[in-house]
Order: sequence, then structure tokens, then C-alpha cells
Amino acid sequence: MLPTGQNYPPVSIGELPSYEYQVSVRAIAEDVTSHLEVHPEIPGVILLDGDQVHSMIPRYRIFERLGHRYGVELFLRKPIIELQENLKTTACIISNNTRVDTAINTALGRKPESIYDPLVMRYDDGHFSLLDMHILLMAQSLVMENLHNIISNMNRIEQSIKAEIPFDTALDMIVDAIKRTIPHHRTAILVKPHQKTKLFSHHKLLNYLPEPLSDLPLLKSIHDKRHYIHVEDTSIMPVWKEMEFIGKANVWVGLPISNKGSMDGILSLSRATNTPFIKNEIDMAMTFSEFLGIAMNRSVDNHEANQFVDMVKRKFIY
Repeated sequence: MLPTGQNYPPVSIGELPSYEYQVSVRAIAEDVTSHLEVHPEIPGVILLDGDQVHSMIPRYRIFERLGHRYGVELFLRKPIIELQENLKTTACIISNNTRVDTAINTALGRKPESIYDPLVMRYDDGHFSLLDMHILLMAQSLVMENLHNIISNMNRIEQSIKAEIPFDTALDMIVDAIKRTIPHHRTAILVKPHQKTKLFSHHKLLNYLPEPLSDLPLLKSIHDKRHYIHVEDTSIMPVWKEMEFIGKANVWVGLPISNKGSMDGILSLSRATNTPFIKNEIDMAMTFSEFLGIAMNRSVDNHEANQFVDMVKRKFIY
């Protein structure tokens, strides 16, 4: 669980708790230390030269240097830039849209003495904040824990569907597993009108597949070709305007929900950040869309229960 209380991994590091403490390079060091003493949770300070990041000083480096002989006399009442030049610290700037695993690799690629320094996140609107490495490592731990549990989650879903639990309960289990292994912001299950009627379901994630599909090229392509479509940037795709009913999405993937040749619907996963899905995430989403197809058809037609065996044994390599 992250400090925010969430159990689901973030889509990008921009969703993690961070700190926007930043000062001008001309700020007095004493003012900076006073602020850090009052706010012990802040991992450091960003130094700005105008509106650009000049550098960053980790909290521990500031107090460590001031604690050395003549540290207070030399730096405390001087501009913070003098302390930074003495420490020779830099800022590792990374986009807020960066995936957790990519951010970890970037952080660990720094010099050994800087590995655990906070990262400086740059947001799309141009502002900056500090990301504590402790928070980032906690996020990575949550990601890895969910991935390690993927096979047990699949087995649990299989056994539940074999036990003929209500479809809405099975849907909740499948969507929960998707959220834990494929971070995203919005889920939708688009089903054909006749299918939703047969399912006797009023689940909030179930929506009618709009008709006619010819008015929605993306959905029609998924339906006709039985293949997923991944849109890495909806803002540059003209046909996306017809997809606004899905909700805000910067990145989107739509996957066919089918079983034994029957096309029953489309699984829609959206991200509000500019963080594309990677291949392994799409592969896992395809497996869960197959689970949805089996759950739907089992609820409707009571199909045999051994269709999960091969899927549960699949390996997802990261």
C-alpha cells in the first residue's frame, strides 16, 4: 500500500506523493534550513534560476555540510547557490509521465553517492516537484507484488467462474486483477445490447456497444478484425472525437471480448497521462479479455469449465 492508502499501482510517477519546495538560487540558506526543519517530510529543495531548474540539494546533504566545521559560518547566511556549488549537487529531471520501473532504472543509473537522492519531476504544465526515492521504491514494491500474484489471481478467477458465481461478482474480480497488473484510470466493458440483456447485469462498468459501428472506426476495426488497437496519443488521432463517450483519455487500448468465435464486446482501458501501454501489459489485458468472454458465455450458456487451463499457465515475462 502506498502512503496515499491506494492498493493499486500508479500509471506513472506523477501520481505518487511529491513535494513542490523550490527556491531561487539567490535565496538565503538559513531560510531554506528553517523551512526544512519545520517540514521534516520534504526530502530536499529545488533551486531555480528564473523559471528553469538549476539544481537540487537533498535534505541530508544540506544538514550534513552545515554540521561540519565552519559550515554554519561559511554558508548559513549566504545565498543557497554557494552551498550547492560547494556540494556540487545536480538535479536528475524526469517526466511525470514516466513509468515506475523506468524511473527506478534512471535513479539507479546515477552515481553511487546519488542513487538515493530525490528525483525532480517535470510536469506537462511546466512546474516541478521532488519525488522521494523511498516513495518510488514503495511503488515498485507494490508493482512487483501484484505481478508475482498474477497466476494465483487467475486461478482464483477460474475457480470462481467454475463455481458459477454471479456474473457481476466475476466481473468485479476480473476488473480488480486488471487494475493490479495493468495500471490505468478508466475501465469500460462495451457489450452488444442483446448480450447485456442475457447477462441480467446492471454492473456500472457494462455499457452498450454503440450502433451502428460503422460510425466508430476504431471499435468497428476491433470488432471485425478481432484484434486490439492501441492509441498512444488520442490528441493526434482525428477519429478519436467519435470516442468521447468513453471519457477523458490521453492513451487508450481497446481489446476484443470473444469466446469460441463469438464476438461479445470490447474491453476499454484508458489512461489520463501520456504513458503508453507496453506489450506485456497488452498481452495480459488480452488474457483478461478472454476471461471476460468465458465468464459472459458461461453465465449465458453454461459452457464447459476447462477453458482456463492454458491461459492460467501462460508466462508473463517482465
